Amino acid sequence: MKYEAIYQRLKKKYTDEEIAESMLVPADLTSEEEKQMAEEMKAIRLQRLREVTDQDRILADVMRLRFQMERYINTDVFSFDKYLEEYIRSLNKPRKDLAEGLSIHYTKLSRVINDKEEPNIELAYRLEKHSGLLINAKLWWKLMIKKQGFIIFRDEETRAEEQRKVRNALRA
Repeated sequence: MKYEAIYQRLKKKYTDEEIAESMLVPADLTSEEEKQMAEEMKAIRLQRLREVTDQDRILADVMRLRFQMERYINTDVFSFDKYLEEYIRSLNKPRKDLAEGLSIHYTKLSRVINDKEEPNIELAYRLEKHSGLLINAKLWWKLMIKKQGFIIFRDEETRAEEQRKVRNALRA
């Protein structure tokens, strides 16, 4: 009865009411009871999964994607197209349907996804609305800007070329 010992230690500091409000004290179960509880929980989880609608699944996938995007913003790599592709996958619709939903030409969407064209702020606003405001424009924009920051950081050749064009620079 290890839980009894824990309870006795807590009882020295707290009232029974405080303990009850702040703790979840597990029951001492036999292995048979644990198996039965595990089976009951499995049945409940499977039933809940069967009850999930397509709309609920899409919303959950979009929210999962949002959290991934927020974590990604704090890393040192970039991949806007990966997250746009993941968004399309979450919708379980073809790219063409997304392009129509965003009121942009399919080839423009394809060019953005395939890194042939840079996305713009208008696309960020449209993606925000399309996602039901679950992924805000600022987050989409941060993904786009992250790529630009990476390019600026790594592109010494273009930097040197453009700096040669500058005249009368400040001496710092």
